[in-house]
Amino acid sequence: MALSLRPAVSRDLPELFALDQACFTPGIAWSKAELQYFLRYPGNIGLIAEDEAHNIAGFAIAGKMLRRGTLLGRLITIDVDPSQRRQGVGHMLLEETERLLLAAGATALLLEVAVDNLTAQAFYEKHGFARTGRIRGYYLGRIDALVMEKQLA
Repeated sequence: MALSLRPAVSRDLPELFALDQACFTPGIAWSKAELQYFLRYPGNIGLIAEDEAHNIAGFAIAGKMLRRGTLLGRLITIDVDPSQRRQGVGHMLLEETERLLLAAGATALLLEVAVDNLTAQAFYEKHGFARTGRIRGYYLGRIDALVMEKQLA
């Protein structure tokens, strides 16, 4: 199955929300309002991976931020349909997100991942991310998040 990437648009919101709910537990998954905010926020990147029939296999949303005068990317979410996992969808989305952020001048990409999400941690480590911090109670007030970072330059 060949996948293509395209920018996310507002009409994708219901499908993206449903996919996010399928990928993450309640309280960790984003609300529809939060996803809408992230998709509409000026300068954010929203990418969709879809097949020839326009079925969404996954999506990614990233933003930009300044830290000590340096432009950084922040991966807000990357979601892959459970039936499409381990087929390169996440890799495709992450690689294109990194390319777009680098083209916009970002020097690194940051993300937060739950300490109990070992699969995601392994995925990010495989793609060159290193653990750089920990945020206590980030998820649901009781699950810590690891902060991970990858240099883009």
